[in-house]
Amino acid sequence: MYQRNYTGLNEKDVTAAMLSKENASTLSIEDCSSWNYDHSTYQSSIVTQWDLVCDKKFLASTAQTIAVVGLMLCALVYGQLADRFGRKACLIGGAFISNIFGISLAFSPNYIAFLAFRLLTSMGGSALYQSAFLISLELVGPKWRSFNGTLLCFYWVFGYVSCAGVAYLIRDWSTLQWVCALPQILCFTYIYFIPESPRWLISKGRIDEAMVIIEKIAKSNKKSVPDNVAEELGHEQADEDTKANFWHLFRYPNLRKKTFVVISHWATVTLVYYGLSLNAITLGGNDYVNFAINGAVELPGCILGLLALQYIGRRWPLAVSLCLCGICILGILAVPADVVWARILLAMSGKMLVSCAFAIVYVYTGELFPTVARAIGFNTGNFFGRFAGLAAPFLLDLGDISELLPPIIMGSVSILGGLTVIFVPETHKQNLPETIQDAENFGKRKMRNGKGEEDEMVKFDNTM
Repeated sequence: MYQRNYTGLNEKDVTAAMLSKENASTLSIEDCSSWNYDHSTYQSSIVTQWDLVCDKKFLASTAQTIAVVGLMLCALVYGQLADRFGRKACLIGGAFISNIFGISLAFSPNYIAFLAFRLLTSMGGSALYQSAFLISLELVGPKWRSFNGTLLCFYWVFGYVSCAGVAYLIRDWSTLQWVCALPQILCFTYIYFIPESPRWLISKGRIDEAMVIIEKIAKSNKKSVPDNVAEELGHEQADEDTKANFWHLFRYPNLRKKTFVVISHWATVTLVYYGLSLNAITLGGNDYVNFAINGAVELPGCILGLLALQYIGRRWPLAVSLCLCGICILGILAVPADVVWARILLAMSGKMLVSCAFAIVYVYTGELFPTVARAIGFNTGNFFGRFAGLAAPFLLDLGDISELLPPIIMGSVSILGGLTVIFVPETHKQNLPETIQDAENFGKRKMRNGKGEEDEMVKFDNTM
């Protein structure tokens, strides 16, 4: 701040002094010793607690970026851990990490500790969410995969909208953080009763453990398990390589093609989703209401996604939702800036459609990859998606050069992402691939699998 003596100046004199360049070069610049903040909207925030303003303003954005970095780091390691040690182990580990550091985050003694706790909370939360998704997908047969796969999206929307209400009532960031983190302790009251994925157990040759879970599921569904299933699964897995890593996704041509398409889908939906979410600040008005609306608009998107997955399939609903999303975003260019309601309507329609696409991508990704590498494949797409999410704020900054650039880029990317579905097969009502060879053969015009192998997969799924 420039050191000036304003004593005795009236309002007109102050204005003249500020506009004058006279002696400006001779004025010294001193750091402010304290700041006065407007607490009418927020009682406290990390900005007010650690004075993240002026030359420290970028640190506030860094706090947001570090959460995305945590998602990326989790994507790098989670796939290998989940496919090696199991879905349930990662579920428990993720719940423990996100709970411990989520509560610790509220009591961060300084900014550096805040970043560290936020990074670990993000990693743990991501592992928890992905483990729950994989278990819910692998515990059921084709009939219920769509429902289970999108169910978590509805909980996401509920938490999204609820957070706005809780934040409205609690204006102190530290209190808000521990209030939101504390209920996660309830996970430990039931998490140990959740079974391990029987598909993962079979992929590891642990047939006896898998059969206990399968028989329990079959009993609850009032179905019987054929007597020879355990023996057949044992012979099948004895001939299969139960270990898979990242490079297996690129070693075979058909699986490699699917992997690249999945990466493009994740990058597309994440970039557009975060781009539209961050752009919601242009709505104006109350921050809490805007946040709630931005979350609530995802509910019809999730419902559309569920209905499409259940009754239509994966390929064309994903293509249509992404292409229509792109058209809505590009349509903003044709609306005059003073017709605010129309621009908001198109933006919110785009957010709804990309939310629908996100729900489909989650399920579609899990069905394209085999059990032995499902977590690895899922997190490969997730990693590149989060990487694209990091670019979203910079994409919006291009609006300083031309306000046409962000919608042109997001709209075009969305449409191109929708067109890539022609390179992957439909998975609706199909059995999940269990091995690398299953995934490589699935979607080829001429299947090389024998009838016996296909029948075994049908028997296994029919008990779910």
